[in-house]
Amino acid sequence: MSDKYVFSDEVLAVCTVNATLKTEGVHGMAGGMYDALSKNLLRRENAAKGTKVNRSGEETAVDVSVIVDYGCNIPSVAWDIQENVKNELKDMVDVDVTAVNIHIQGVSFDEDEENDKK
Repeated sequence: MSDKYVFSDEVLAVCTVNATLKTEGVHGMAGGMYDALSKNLLRRENAAKGTKVNRSGEETAVDVSVIVDYGCNIPSVAWDIQENVKNELKDMVDVDVTAVNIHIQGVSFDEDEENDKK
């Protein structure tokens, strides 16, 4: 009998969001249709916005949809997200992630930051 706990996909998704938002160059999470409906109809933000967890037997894969900051090195940010998510899930819930798929959904041109630089 195994002493390993089983966590819900939502717990894994929230850990993924936390790890992703800590990554330099990430402006925020990008949600899909479900997130938009949740926010508009239920009047609450989806805590797992921009993530999808796929489990098949012992394998766990995570899809992450993000908006990155303008001027960042996108391949480096994607690599950092992958490493941060794998480490966070291993440390927090003892789950080995087999794949972290990054989907860049947009680039943020934050006007306030650009005005501060001038």
